[in-house]
Amino acid sequence: MKKKQPRNPQGQPHGYWKRYHSNGQLNYKGNFINGKREGKWEGYYCVGQPSYKGNYINGEVEGYWECYHDNGQLWEKEFHLNL
Repeated sequence: MKKKQPRNPQGQPHGYWKRYHSNGQLNYKGNFINGKREGKWEGYYCVGQPSYKGNYINGEVEGYWECYHDNGQLWEKEFHLNL
């Protein structure tokens, strides 16, 4: 049985979420606040290798991000600043 993901009274994602690929591997994990991504997020390919790691502030990509090839090798590092 799938675990129900937390939502606020308006039905928006709210709280810590984990989502899985159809093969059972972790797809992503991170926090939502009233439907917007917030804080540290990590994404994964269906084979279990990391896809990305980075931060969100108020639903926007912010700060240092790392993106990976599906073989686990670092593809790029970037910095996002939303003013």
